[in-house]
Parts: sequence; C-alpha cells; structure tokens
Amino acid sequence: MSIRSNHASVTPALGRWATDLVLSQVPDQVVSNIKKCLLDSIGCGIYGALQPWGRIAAEVAIGFSAGGPSSLFARSESVSPADAALANGTAIHGFEIDDAHVSSSLHPGAVTLPAALAVAQAQNASGAEFLTALVAGYEIGLRVGICAGVSHSTSGYHVTGTAGTLSAAAAAAKLLRLDSTATAHALAIGATQAAGLYAARLGAMTKRFHAGRAAQSGVVAAYLAAKGFTGSLDALEAPFGGFLSTLRGQHDASTMLDGLGSTWETEHVGLKAYAACASAHTTIDGVRELRGKGLTADNLAQMTIQVSKKSAINIGWPYAPAEVITAQMNGQYAAAVALLDGDAFIDQYTAERLRDPEILKIIPRVSFVHDPEIDRGGASKRHTVKIEAVLTDGSRLSTSIEQRRGSSHYPLSDEEVFEKFRRLARASLDGQKTDQAIDAVASIEREPNLKRLTGLLAGRPDGATQTA
Repeated sequence: MSIRSNHASVTPALGRWATDLVLSQVPDQVVSNIKKCLLDSIGCGIYGALQPWGRIAAEVAIGFSAGGPSSLFARSESVSPADAALANGTAIHGFEIDDAHVSSSLHPGAVTLPAALAVAQAQNASGAEFLTALVAGYEIGLRVGICAGVSHSTSGYHVTGTAGTLSAAAAAAKLLRLDSTATAHALAIGATQAAGLYAARLGAMTKRFHAGRAAQSGVVAAYLAAKGFTGSLDALEAPFGGFLSTLRGQHDASTMLDGLGSTWETEHVGLKAYAACASAHTTIDGVRELRGKGLTADNLAQMTIQVSKKSAINIGWPYAPAEVITAQMNGQYAAAVALLDGDAFIDQYTAERLRDPEILKIIPRVSFVHDPEIDRGGASKRHTVKIEAVLTDGSRLSTSIEQRRGSSHYPLSDEEVFEKFRRLARASLDGQKTDQAIDAVASIEREPNLKRLTGLLAGRPDGATQTA
C-alpha cells in the first residue's frame, strides 16, 4: 500500500500507515536488513552498557523503577518500559558504532530498538509483532529525518534526538496495538518532545543520552496516547509551531508520504565498520586505501580532505585530546589512527590512545576543507570525500570515496556482521550465548515472544566482564 496525501494530513496519515502495517507487506530484503540492524544494535547496546555513560544511565533507570517487565543490556535487573528505553538507547548509541542512514542523518536502531524491546516485553508480544514494530519505527523516523534535511542538522540539532522520538513512538504505539487515531496522537506527543543539541563533542556524555531520551520519549508518548492523552494532529506539518517549521526543516512535510509502503528507506540503513562518527568513515576508508598504496606516517607531508558542509561541521574541526567522544567525532584523529593502525574500531578509541604521541604528530599534517561541489550531490552523498596526500618526496596520492564501507551501497557481509556482534557482545556474554543470540535474531519472526532473546542478554551473574 502506497500513501501520498496533502500537506495538512501528514501526521494522521503516518499513524494510519503504522497501524495498518503487517509483516507480510514488508519485502524480504527489508526484513533481512532490519534483522541485521537488530543484531547489530544488540551488540552495540551490550558494549555501550559497560561504558561509564551506559552504567550511569542503567543505574538511574533502576533507581527510577521498583522493578518492571523490561530488561536492560548486560544487567540482571528489569525496570519499567520507559526507563529501559532510556538506559538501552543510551547504551546502543554509547560508542559510535550503531547503525546509520545517510540521507536522514538518523541512527534508527538506538531509538527504535529500545522502545520496541521494552514495550514488547511488557506486552508479551510475538517476534513477528516486534519485528513489524521495528520496521514501522525505522521507516517513519527515517522519513522525518530526510524531510528535516541538512538545514535541520546543520542548525545544531542532533537528528537522533529529534526525529528519533517519532521512531520510538511509532514502534511503541504499534506494540501497544493502538488504533490509527491514537497512533497519530502518539507520534504528535513524540514530536513535541524532540530535543538534542549537537554541542556534545568535547567531552560531554549527552550525545549518547540523546538516543536514550528519544527512545524514552516515544514510549511515554505511546502510553499516554493509549490512555486518551492527545497531541496536535498537525505536529509535523503545522506552519507555525510544528516539528519542521520550528526545527528548521528543509522540505515540505507531505514528502514524508512519498512512496510510503512501496519504497523502503529501512533497506538503506547501513552498519558501521568503525567506531567513529559516520561522517568520518569515508575518510577512514580513503586513508586505508592510500595506506595500501604506500602512504605511511613517516612519508606523509600533508593530507587535504575535501568534505561536505555537514561533514565539515561534524568532523572537520581541530583535534585536541579530551574525552573518547572528542576523538570519535573528529576527522583528524580518524585519519591519523587509520594511517597508523589500518583500522578505527574500539581498540583505536580507548582512553590510552587519545594522547598517543604518534597520533598527535600526524594531526597537524591533516586538513579538512569544505567543498561546495560535494554539497550539490545532495544528502545521499554527503559523506563524499576527496583526499590528496603529498609525500615527503613531493609525489602525490589521491582518492575519492562517495559511500562508506558498511553503507547500503557497500554492505558488510553476513560474516562481518556476525564477527562485529561477537566482538562487541563478548564484553558481557560468553561464546555460546553470543551464538545463541545470533540464532535467536535469525528466527525472531517465528518466536511466540521475546523471552528466548532477552534471556540471553543479561550480564554474567557475578557482574564480570571480558575485554572486547
């Protein structure tokens, strides 16, 4: 079923679509990708839950709740659905390794999965219901993010904290089995909670928190709507005080409905091969390529990396050692560590590496420059980089990378997805549980409930963890 409507009915139309969606309508390739995203998000959540910000969020959630039906990653405690969404969303987005969608700038897994998992447990929903809710949440949030556009994100808003509330509300409403009107109200209540200031790269934990808060907001929105609480049914499209009009949206709200139900943005969600801001991944890919052609830290004289306006804002600022998030959001660090190590995963973003003298020696030789020509390629090509390295002997090496490794254009193989999950999950799970979790996700739509999956995700009884 494809939906196209006028500007005045966008929020209700999205509510109707989410309510009517059934898993049999979702193409096989979309189901396959959402299951990869599910497994990947779980691995990210387990790893992120063991980081300082993940532990704090979980402890706050436990303090808020006197128990509850919803589980926490890498913990034995259970809490209320809203509190679980807060902690688990913060965990999934907790190390810059969660899934990403280029055109929307949204990290959909970090907001949709926590809401869906928490409410599915509370409702004892089937695996098929859970998977359908994930698709509904992904699709709506991604379309909101695309419509908000570059003007929204370059104004200082973090899309995962803003559009993410819609993803979470849609998924939670679907699992609460709300009718179309109540679902539209849930989306509106989610939209009015949209928040997330991007001033979070110099040591603050708040960027991780944006995902958790958005997931929590969506859960609260759906439960309020279930009780008859109402939101503005033009929350997205209102010309004054609406999501787009207030938060500097770029496109007409009706474009959210273009091809809804026939074209699937969820299919274009990619996974991260590196533990860095997605805008830095093509830089890492390019440096790895030049490294293979003979570029080294010793023979590099100067490297110039041309990027889009969005990438320049995200990663093209001068690096100075601070916290892990500072390095993860910085292109100079990404280029330097990739040149030294040939990788930029979790081992390259430890506290010990942030002030590595070898990295700091390379930093002054790496420059980022905004290239307006790249902007003309549109949001779908905003990660494009053009890299030129001048060597100490005067020779030059260059490359151009349009889409990052791990994107829908260059997806990770199944085995790469599984290996990433194993590497992240073994921080809390033993090898047997890790493989069982992979199997549980593979057959999730046939499960009567989520007990098999969630039973595998708690931490070890003694609280011990392994080094990832």
